[in-house]
Amino acid sequence: MDVELSTPTQRSSEEEDELHRSVKKFKESNGARSFTQPRKLVSYKDSLVGDIPGAYEQAFRFDKDWEEEYESDTELEPLLEGMAEVKLSKETKARIRAPWSKALIVKVYGRSVGFNYLTFKINALWKPKTKMDGVNLGRDFFLIRFSCNDDYDHVLREGPWLIGEHFLAIMPWEPYFKASEAKLSSVAVWVRLPELPIEFYDASVLKEIGSVIGPVLRIDSYTASETRGGYARLCVQINLEKPLITSIRVGRMVQRVMYEGVSSLCFSCGRFGHKKENCSFQLKQTVKENNGQEEQRINEGVVVSRPN
Repeated sequence: MDVELSTPTQRSSEEEDELHRSVKKFKESNGARSFTQPRKLVSYKDSLVGDIPGAYEQAFRFDKDWEEEYESDTELEPLLEGMAEVKLSKETKARIRAPWSKALIVKVYGRSVGFNYLTFKINALWKPKTKMDGVNLGRDFFLIRFSCNDDYDHVLREGPWLIGEHFLAIMPWEPYFKASEAKLSSVAVWVRLPELPIEFYDASVLKEIGSVIGPVLRIDSYTASETRGGYARLCVQINLEKPLITSIRVGRMVQRVMYEGVSSLCFSCGRFGHKKENCSFQLKQTVKENNGQEEQRINEGVVVSRPN
């Protein structure tokens, strides 16, 4: 039995015009992309990227009541012999603190830098719109005062910042700060959750997962390539004095955690600021081998380079 093939009928000029307009509209709405380029899901990514309401206020304690925390007379120890006391009025304390309300205390973690070097680097890094004033507080602490609220907010909210390969620890200025008594041990870092199952790509769930590492400041999503799969990225404030979280268990799944841009990380204790050879904590994790010998377990897989 012969198969009858129908020949295409010739389109009218009106049909050709309508078809041309439909094809053009489809291309404009979907975008003409090369097959070698991954498709960008803008709306989905936008739903994951951005600041979390209240995250910075909670992490940096913007709601802290200086008067209540520092001025309680009931907590003061009695004067010792040879000690005098000066009592400033509430109005005077408010006046002398006002000029520093938009100032940050910074320290390069794991490295000593000079004042001129630091100010040159942060000017190039932050690109402020207006003038910044710097003060060397000693012991590698520096005070940076901003003339513009936008510059202050930009630096505080757009981290993490690095000087070379070292994290720049940042905190808002606070009264009674003394470099000799201060500890600036929290920095914002990007962490990755590689091969995170797709159902966990929910803003509230990502925040909950990241919160076991530290306060989550921002959520981002980044796909390395279509062939290798993707990973979620969270900007988290971590305490450098504590060992890193290297994995998180969610239900029956164990999720690996990786840290971007970490240079001076000790693989012995899991802390920043020194190498394994100079570790003073001596907190080595060990695993028993079949022959009874002990072997140090080094979690070198938690460090990744920053994306360009």
